[in-house]
Amino acid sequence: MARVAVDARPLMKRERTGVENVSLQFLSLILHAKDKHQWHFYFTEPPTFALPQEIRWRSYRGKGWLRLIVPIWMLVDRIQLIHFGIAYVPPLARFTPSKIAVTACDIMWLDNINIIDPPSRKFILKGVLPSLKYRSDYFIAISEATKSDLIHKLGVPSDRVSLVYPYVPDGFKPAANADEAVRQLYGIEGRFLLFVGVAKPNKNIGRLLDAFSLVRLSHPDAKLVVAGFVMPFWEETQRLLRGEPNVIWLQYVPDDHLPLLYSACTAFVSPALNEGFGLPLLEAMACGAPVIAGNTGAQPEVVGDAGLLVNPFDVSDIADAMKAVLSDVSLRSQMSVSSIERSRMFNKERSLEQLLSAYEHALREG
Repeated sequence: MARVAVDARPLMKRERTGVENVSLQFLSLILHAKDKHQWHFYFTEPPTFALPQEIRWRSYRGKGWLRLIVPIWMLVDRIQLIHFGIAYVPPLARFTPSKIAVTACDIMWLDNINIIDPPSRKFILKGVLPSLKYRSDYFIAISEATKSDLIHKLGVPSDRVSLVYPYVPDGFKPAANADEAVRQLYGIEGRFLLFVGVAKPNKNIGRLLDAFSLVRLSHPDAKLVVAGFVMPFWEETQRLLRGEPNVIWLQYVPDDHLPLLYSACTAFVSPALNEGFGLPLLEAMACGAPVIAGNTGAQPEVVGDAGLLVNPFDVSDIADAMKAVLSDVSLRSQMSVSSIERSRMFNKERSLEQLLSAYEHALREG
């Protein structure tokens, strides 16, 4: 039994990014394996819920939490392995005896830093990149696509990378009376296509909007619902802020509303240019939504043959897939069944086994 510490902040956040949702999943897995290691949870705020007595935790609300306080805790707690979920490692952590593991959700920004919002670019280049190249002993990739990128683009030895898939979160299943619930909650009636996620360039928002404008020529009643934060730094995302015909922006949607939207939508559409995994794809599939995704990155890995994979650079290809799902009831029904079946592959039991195995490898070889 080893002394293993984790950044536990996502347990305390209500509004989370995709990276934080993955971290939350890994923390939840640890709570199901509390007897496997001596776990140490590090918070900025004291937890507002009861943790199992086997979990040791610390909190500190002041400045310097990550850069100074966490490395001190690592020394005091004699941590053998620490897992950082945001791929940033404080420089002082490198001077402790602890082995350091990081979650790598994606490194697509290595090819084009402009897909990152301007306020975050310095942090990525001056914080995350040095953390990955010089301060990490072991890497947890959330897809084979990301694992391959770490090996071939960053030069990480293959024996220092483990695959741990995200899983279908609790509560994501086909919801009864979803149409009525969505009408009452958001005033949305009739057929709608759904996108969930942070609107930024790698999500291909511009081409999605262009494709939807083509769809409306033959399906004028169709709507496109966008649920998620919009980063306003690019022209394509500013289009959502300005508004376009039949496009509904819901901004932030609570987690417990997402299964209703997934269950009620005619199809879930996310033709991203690249994805490290694409957790909304998996959530939508678990709720029985027909799924349209890009054929790049980890998207084929998640969707398999259960959905329609499109060329994300081809507006007509995206539009044709949306029109096919809107027009063909039989196709929608078949895709819905396939979505649910495919989603069962990504279960909590497999992810827990992968995570514990990754920790064992990191402790032994990292």
